[in-house]
Amino acid sequence: MALEGGIAVFGGGLAGGIANEILHWWGLRENPQLPQYARQPLYWIVTLAMMLLGGGLAWLQLGAHADGLIAFQIGLAAPMVLQKLAKVAPDRTGGMGFRGGPSILGFLRG
Repeated sequence: MALEGGIAVFGGGLAGGIANEILHWWGLRENPQLPQYARQPLYWIVTLAMMLLGGGLAWLQLGAHADGLIAFQIGLAAPMVLQKLAKVAPDRTGGMGFRGGPSILGFLRG
């Protein structure tokens, strides 16, 4: 299925980013305790940003005309690629972020 228009391509990538987050929570389904980070507003802000990143990257790479599956795959892969990049980036903060809390880089590393 071909997507026409920048918003449609962005939506296809966004759907991939959302699917990535659903897969993350599917992996946690048998965990008896909800992870501590799930209660932090920063987690949900970064999660939303990662979903939007999937849509934005699909739009940047494909423009206004794309195959829907390709846009979805780019959106699905964008958070994974960012996580891989974060794992190899040097952490000069010692894992501590703003005000001594966990850093976003540490969060992205998993």
